Amino acid sequence: MSRPAHRRPTALAASALVLSLALGACARQADAPPTPSASGTPITVVHGGEGLEAAVAAVLARHLRLHGHAVADEDGVAVEQPAWSAAGGDTVAVVDTLALAVAADPAAALPSPPSPSSTPTGTEAGTSADAVPTPSATASTAAPSPTALPVGDPAADAPAAGRVLETLLSEETAAAGTPQDEAPAVLSSSAGVLRLTAVVTQTTAARLELESITDLNGRCESLTAVAPPPLTAAADAATALRARLDRLAGCRPETWLADTEDPSAAVVADEAQVALLTGTDPEIDANTLVPLEDDGRVLPEGRLTAVGSAATLDDDAERRIAEVMSALDGDGLRELEWLTTGDDPLPVAEAAQYWLVDHGLEDAPEDWFVPRGSWF
Repeated sequence: MSRPAHRRPTALAASALVLSLALGACARQADAPPTPSASGTPITVVHGGEGLEAAVAAVLARHLRLHGHAVADEDGVAVEQPAWSAAGGDTVAVVDTLALAVAADPAAALPSPPSPSSTPTGTEAGTSADAVPTPSATASTAAPSPTALPVGDPAADAPAAGRVLETLLSEETAAAGTPQDEAPAVLSSSAGVLRLTAVVTQTTAARLELESITDLNGRCESLTAVAPPPLTAAADAATALRARLDRLAGCRPETWLADTEDPSAAVVADEAQVALLTGTDPEIDANTLVPLEDDGRVLPEGRLTAVGSAATLDDDAERRIAEVMSALDGDGLRELEWLTTGDDPLPVAEAAQYWLVDHGLEDAPEDWFVPRGSWF
């Protein structure tokens, strides 16, 4: 989907220029630098085809191949079944535990909140409901009237989202009768967290005086909201997500955009005024969007996780997978997503190479110019 034209921050613009120059150099060289002789049964890295999963699968596949492991497909393989269920043997799966937990167990990811009180938060104890309003009181009631927000259970944090994955793996292992020492399990998870975050434009933040998600209390009735389709595709998940925004943040949008593949573009174009994005989404910085604080964790979080069978993979393969996942901190996640979804996205195999070079996990070809520090 094409994005509305916008000016990126200077650092990203500069990095785009360097990358374009490097791409020219790349086109003149061999497809990949020399690698050690691959040995053993090829490893297949699979993913669900959504979000960052495909890019991370390509990074893992390339990193394994460059360190002497036979890999079935350099780009990774998209599967129709849940990726986690394909893991095992010589197959490694990349799983977004945020999306998985919300879809597979919305009750755990998005606990049902208590019903809110009908008493406005601005009502003071002892004030009579029959009191004659003063001019100042009349003016204040013309503004949106927030509701008292109950204290509810926080949404799933990254460990809790990971436990949803572990439970699914355990149930699959038991159903298949797989010996425990051969069963697929979590090999490594990204250092950075995928935190679902309510985001607005600077104009909306200033106009409505928004700093935190609870500042939306009583202000969403005339707004349109949008969320990533993978998080709202299941009816139960969409209902649970909206219930938490309603009861714990007082946010009841007039409209939810449906079938919008690019929520950040929708909020930039003012088709929506509130977008739910992951906090590492590069479009937040690129468009100077304002993430709203969420100290009570109204919205959940997760990580990108590699799943496989340690009994089948050798120690070096596990170590190489862990190297990549450790480098996927907040900045690493943001950079990889920018490479694959920005204004000039790269094919995942090329993005994987640039990302690995930038993070010191692959040597740059001799004719590349690599700036001191980082491209990003």
